[in-house]
Amino acid sequence: MANKVFAYFHEAYRRVMRKEYYYALKCIDSLRLLMATAWYMEVGIQPNTFGDWAKYEWERSKLEAWQLSLLESWECGRNPLEIMNVMKSIVPEFKRVHKNLCNKLGIEENPEWLIELLIRLFKQKHSQNVRVFYL
Repeated sequence: MANKVFAYFHEAYRRVMRKEYYYALKCIDSLRLLMATAWYMEVGIQPNTFGDWAKYEWERSKLEAWQLSLLESWECGRNPLEIMNVMKSIVPEFKRVHKNLCNKLGIEENPEWLIELLIRLFKQKHSQNVRVFYL
């Protein structure tokens, strides 16, 4: 799952830099869906197939109120700053759920590896900003 998250972060970033905002928004939507999927996995609920938002929202959702609130807060329009801010705001929860899933599955989590991967994804010329972005 982490690989998909990084792929969508990278693609959203690239599309913002190219001013391809609809494509970037599609990536943001995929990031939100991956986080909802991770939350389900975290509590042992079988997630939907990727791309299926059924039962992730409101009364039929098995997500907690704070998770639904986060999903709602990760909404953005075509403004590049908004898109980048949503990406930045997803990172802390991704870090938390990634750590929990690693612990649950007995996989060693390496935070420095995650930072290094983000630096590579967002290109070396932006590396000083990525460390702040990730932390």
